[in-house]
Amino acid sequence: MGVKVDIVFLEEPCSACLIIFNLIKEIMERLKGKYDFLEVNYIEIKKLEDLHSIKGLEVEKFPAIIIDGEQISAGTIPDIGEIEKIISLKYREALRCPG
Repeated sequence: MGVKVDIVFLEEPCSACLIIFNLIKEIMERLKGKYDFLEVNYIEIKKLEDLHSIKGLEVEKFPAIIIDGEQISAGTIPDIGEIEKIISLKYREALRCPG
């Protein structure tokens, strides 16, 4: 039982998107070291038609962060403290309502 984080990014991002993606990746690696229940997946978008198959993706700005099916970021550098709060909340919810 854990918390699933999907990082959605474009196959050919602009330079700003690439910088943001690398910062998000660095944040996620740090959080994975801190929370053993955290599962991080990187989803590369090759065709725009694929966007509709991603559960939880609402705002189509990239990179996007989706935590347990809820998009929390779109094309911005998120605050690590805010991400930690959301992850902790989602984990507590999963413990209360397993399955």
